[in-house]
Amino acid sequence: MAIILLIFIGIFITLLVSLAIVSRGDSAMAPFAKALLALLLGLMALFCIYGFLASFEPSENALAFKIGYAVIFVILTGLLVWTLRPRKAIGRR
Repeated sequence: MAIILLIFIGIFITLLVSLAIVSRGDSAMAPFAKALLALLLGLMALFCIYGFLASFEPSENALAFKIGYAVIFVILTGLLVWTLRPRKAIGRR
């Protein structure tokens, strides 16, 4: 079961990196890749909010989950802002 999860995470990270590369290019697919990447990052950030709120239930590792979800949320939000930030045109004034 753990190997299937690792394979899924590997494929998902590869998808995110591929979308980031395509969204920074000048191809016709760049706006679609940017929108899909922003959607995926936003959904993952929303899941982190849900996980953070769910970690308030009593358990032994609640603090570790709260810290983990908060850190991942900050990283995902930063990546989302980086994705939606407009690129500077090279060579144009």
